[in-house]
Amino acid sequence: MRGAAPYTVPLLLALALAGPGCRVRDQAEGPYDFTPTSVEKDECLRVPAAGPVLSGDLATTGNWMNMATDWYGMTLTGRYLDAGLFDSSADRFFADGSAQHVTADVGGLHCDLDQATVHLDATTDTATQFHGTLRFRYEARQPPGCLCETWVSFQALHQ
Repeated sequence: MRGAAPYTVPLLLALALAGPGCRVRDQAEGPYDFTPTSVEKDECLRVPAAGPVLSGDLATTGNWMNMATDWYGMTLTGRYLDAGLFDSSADRFFADGSAQHVTADVGGLHCDLDQATVHLDATTDTATQFHGTLRFRYEARQPPGCLCETWVSFQALHQ
């Protein structure tokens, strides 16, 4: 190309490579409490009458995030969903975690669980607040009442 500035191609290449994944994340790191806003299903009887359904300490590295929780000492690991370079919508992220060979009480049953899992889907509201859904699952071969799920919508607030 004649007459073009010498930096045109490198600049365009840099912008193309920077597209998804180079956003500054607004979500503050640190401790959060997850307060239920609605309960879709609570077979596991996990939702308290008052107070948080989960608490955790959020940490991020680029597009990756993890949260050390108070639930079986579980760490949720996940990532932010990709967005384009000029996409100004709120950050969305997900995370999953599991703990094996733990115990839980479900109603009158004491359950030896093969696995307890949680899945988190969330959207940033402000630097210190986000909302979304949590899905808890208890897995056990016996007794049948120990196999259950709890689905909760929540508001998480930085402490």
